[in-house]
Amino acid sequence: MQVSGFRASTNLKRLARDPVLLAVILLVTASLAIFILYPLVEVAATSLDVGGGRLGLGVYSEVAESAYIRKALYNSLFMSTLTAIVGTIIGFIFAFAVVRAKVPLARFFNTIAVIPIVNNGLISWNLLKIQNFPIYGFNGLFIAQVVTFFPVSYLTLKGVLESMNPILEDAALDLGGTRWKVFKRVTLPLAIPGIASSVLLLFVETLADFGNPLILAGSRFPMLSVQAYLQIVGMYDLPKGAAISILLLVPSLIAFYLQRWLVGKRKYTTVTGKPQQSTTQI
Repeated sequence: MQVSGFRASTNLKRLARDPVLLAVILLVTASLAIFILYPLVEVAATSLDVGGGRLGLGVYSEVAESAYIRKALYNSLFMSTLTAIVGTIIGFIFAFAVVRAKVPLARFFNTIAVIPIVNNGLISWNLLKIQNFPIYGFNGLFIAQVVTFFPVSYLTLKGVLESMNPILEDAALDLGGTRWKVFKRVTLPLAIPGIASSVLLLFVETLADFGNPLILAGSRFPMLSVQAYLQIVGMYDLPKGAAISILLLVPSLIAFYLQRWLVGKRKYTTVTGKPQQSTTQI
């Protein structure tokens, strides 16, 4: 207790000597309180209908008893999980090809990965002749979500692979390892924290996405984010819409702590100094 009190006192004295750092900390804290905590408290209060006629958790019972809402929750979790996995795989392939494999036209692939191709455009409509693809429903929504969010995975994993020292892979190759074994034993394990972060980001973003499901899913494939919007705007049932919004937070928090637990089980540290240029290409 005395050690922790001494450290707290030391930190306070350090902040007092550095007013710029103190101002930044206060600004960040205030921003978190205003833009994150306050909206969450307001949404939670609205879901409880504080000051209205249905004070309590009755609205959550209504949400849980609705078969359509349960189906929307299942669809949202399934779509988010599938998009997170497939989007991360595509993003990793793009990042590995650009950073490690040094494929020709790497800048072109980098641009293609950052700027998603819109369906029914030059590639899909004119070159591939995809003219009768059922864009509405699960298939169209899944493709739209992957195309929309895999650039997030690509940018995340590109930074991870660029920060990894390629000398480790060169040493493994010099010791007789095959390219597949080096990838499986060296590259992939070191990239696991970035892969886990990419899966988490895509899962949360797909779960919270509203635009694509509103246009493409419809009643054929209900999504929870759309149901929250329809309850608030269409039926003007603010408590129920807020309760559905709170319901969206639960799997996001579970995914966040699951990601931290999986990554925290092992340490991913390389003590090799500054990343250097590889002398070989995977």
